[in-house]
Amino acid sequence: MLLVALAVLTNVYLFQSSSERVPVVRVARDVPVGQEIGRADLDVAQVAVDSVVQTIPGGRLDEVVGRRAAVGLKRGTLLAASQVTGQVSPQPGQALVTVPLKPSQVPAGLAPGWQVRVVFTPGNGSQASAGAAGGVESRAGAGDVAAVVDQVGEPDAEGTVAVSLLVADAQSSAVARQAAAGLVALVVTARRG
Repeated sequence: MLLVALAVLTNVYLFQSSSERVPVVRVARDVPVGQEIGRADLDVAQVAVDSVVQTIPGGRLDEVVGRRAAVGLKRGTLLAASQVTGQVSPQPGQALVTVPLKPSQVPAGLAPGWQVRVVFTPGNGSQASAGAAGGVESRAGAGDVAAVVDQVGEPDAEGTVAVSLLVADAQSSAVARQAAAGLVALVVTARRG
């Protein structure tokens, strides 16, 4: 009987300790990437959370207000420190260029923070190489442009995925022209994390 009572007490203790709730910061409404986070965008939720799950304690909510969303934040999700930043994008000397890609052109798992190389592809013969037209050259090859993925959109009705890239300001016009003509491909050079 003593062993049964001990087992029951142990189970009750484990159940209660696993359901201890702590206050954490939660996203109250969607916040697009790069937007400043306001107090109305956040709230505090009482949740039972494993220590391996990244969260921001509820007492630190005011520290998050005024920072920017490093990724698109969705309503109802628990906020992690890696999802907010103090940096404004693009930085001086950079430009943000959106490149529309067909689903087959999007590298698998592409995510914000990945380093990519924008490769200008040949057109129908009537288009000049953007590298030659814009004087863009890099170590990887004439016309290639180093970039960092800022955001990856959801496919539209035609399946096109809009990928926002941070590129050097001097190369942004060439990337935009080639992207508008559908003459770009992305090569992943480094995955974040």
